[in-house]
Amino acid sequence: MRPVDKGSAPQVYTNYQDARNDLANKIDWCCSYCEMKVMNSINIDHVIPLSKGGAKLDWDNFLLACFHCNGKSNKSDKNSSRTDYYWPDIDNTINAFQYHPTPDIIGPKSSLSYKQKIKAQNTIDLLGLDKFPGKPNKEPTPGDKRWIAIQSAWLKANKSMDNWKKQQSDEMLEMIIECAHSDGHFSIWYELFKSYDRVRKALIAKFEGTYQPSTFDNRGKPSPRPHSDL
Repeated sequence: MRPVDKGSAPQVYTNYQDARNDLANKIDWCCSYCEMKVMNSINIDHVIPLSKGGAKLDWDNFLLACFHCNGKSNKSDKNSSRTDYYWPDIDNTINAFQYHPTPDIIGPKSSLSYKQKIKAQNTIDLLGLDKFPGKPNKEPTPGDKRWIAIQSAWLKANKSMDNWKKQQSDEMLEMIIECAHSDGHFSIWYELFKSYDRVRKALIAKFEGTYQPSTFDNRGKPSPRPHSDL
């Protein structure tokens, strides 16, 4: 899950839906949770739901979500606070999750402490990030095709890795980064290219609003984010 820096609110909102374009321009047009590229139907997610007392017009309570991550069968209004979950605008979520080809998809990183693993799994369960057809207790709804987008991202990223191993030119780097950005799923690309700092740094630069000052060092390696247990 890509950590993001929203910055401060660019204006005062009287309708929270008016914040959508501002937020997408700050942190890119990707779901903040599954990381799928969503241009025409991405919505403001109230991190703390309105039904649980979340602030309706507060920039600090906004992230971007696709229909399924924030749907009734997933997050919706199930969490009453930020506690016990990881969030990409306050935590170094790149350190929380390990990404895998389907059907496993995503899980807590093995390097996490026991308490951190529970928190990471809580986040996965809340958002339904590991749902896959035929997976016990993780069956997606018929309309939830996030797993197809994830499969496609792995195929594209693996093909790009093959091309990169053959030719590590500026032109090839540009093609890979453009492909990744058009697809979303930053963490899959970031994971796959873990041995190539040049590609990782380019990914960080391309995806708008990727949290940088302390989240990544000058080689693109993740480092602890202030006020987080990661």
